[in-house]
Amino acid sequence: MTISSLAKFIAGVKRMIVENVEIENPETNPANIISVRPAKRDSCRCGICGKKCSRYDKGSGRRRWRAMDIGNCSKVYLESDSPRVWCKEHGAVVQMVPWARHGSKHTRGFEDTAVWMSLHLSRKAVSEYLRVSWDTVGPMVSRVEKETRSGDKRFDGLVKIGIDETSYKKGHKYITVVINHDTNAVVWAAKGFGKEVLESFFKELTPAQRKSIQLVSGDGARWIKDTVANYCPQATFCIDPFHVVSWCEEVLDTVRKQQWKEARKKAAEENKGKGKRQRGRPKGGSAEKTAAQKEAEIMKNSKYPLLMNPDHLSESYQAKLQQILLYDRRLATAYRLKEGLRAIFHLPAEEVRPALEKWRRRAWSCRIPEFVELQRKIKRHMNAIVATVTHQISNARVEAANNKIKLTIRMAYGFRNINNLIALIYLRCGGRVIYLPGRAPVKVT
Repeated sequence: MTISSLAKFIAGVKRMIVENVEIENPETNPANIISVRPAKRDSCRCGICGKKCSRYDKGSGRRRWRAMDIGNCSKVYLESDSPRVWCKEHGAVVQMVPWARHGSKHTRGFEDTAVWMSLHLSRKAVSEYLRVSWDTVGPMVSRVEKETRSGDKRFDGLVKIGIDETSYKKGHKYITVVINHDTNAVVWAAKGFGKEVLESFFKELTPAQRKSIQLVSGDGARWIKDTVANYCPQATFCIDPFHVVSWCEEVLDTVRKQQWKEARKKAAEENKGKGKRQRGRPKGGSAEKTAAQKEAEIMKNSKYPLLMNPDHLSESYQAKLQQILLYDRRLATAYRLKEGLRAIFHLPAEEVRPALEKWRRRAWSCRIPEFVELQRKIKRHMNAIVATVTHQISNARVEAANNKIKLTIRMAYGFRNINNLIALIYLRCGGRVIYLPGRAPVKVT
């Protein structure tokens, strides 16, 4: 093997001409410098679009690109001239080189390795292992994602989509995520939430792509429903069953808090005239607890027995729940309404609408103001709830993608640049496969 072939093998690049190989600072900080130049077919090409262009000037002189280390952590650099060319579309830009992406100070193999590690390790671990700055890993992710996006057809064939927002930072910082239910891949993500943000997604679609969307799942937010109705009037909007039941659970929890405060107030009023209790444990045979005290004791720690699914309750929680239902009629009514609404989503599609109407009548006549208001809300979203059961669609895939996004943020210990985070979301949750250099599977024909 010649020195030129060995240098190409070390750098992981074939389409270049090796001019010289030398070791810089061999005693203190050794670095392998490989002087190269592009082959004739790759020279004088625009660094952005890759088209053949005329030479403009010498540029800023010779540049170095960091390659993967060899041996005992010895750094490797590719060194070459960086002349500029004149592109009719992009103007004066540095010419394309086959070993690196435009605007990068690292070779393609180095960046691909860094991005693959970023999908499995924290950015701190990646920067420490590769000996690069913390802020260098993020732009690498963005460049690789942009390259994998070229020719991407993620907007083609959209039939069922899910829309949701998830927080990525403290202080109510959100990103909006759109997922394809058929492929379980994130097709679009952007900073912020609201009608204006979601409109930018639909504006990226062609009229034919918007027309192909038939089902849209969401959490019932008005900005999602109105935007979908405006850009995809033919689509059927479905509200996720989890969010519908969560509405009822929030109302039940409100009622529980009211009953708990009332019970504590009654117990406090009874204890006013009794004076201050003496220190230590009460003596045996002391007076029994009053009704108000018993009620306060029963209502204490009642949140989870009431809100959890009955199938998941432990024996102690089941006993606590029975006490609450026997002792407090108002909470018992609220609890049965919650369980009745949850059971509706397990019925056949043709029975859902009559069951919801029956549930609404019960909620309207229960004389609990919070449930009266909830039944009005369910009436407004009746068609979307029925469509959810009819088409058997939910936001479970979107919530799973949100969990992956939060895991991505946690692994990186936060992102300073939201664009780099969105690029990593596309690579992790967008159905794109990233391989280590030289590890891609060979297609067998």
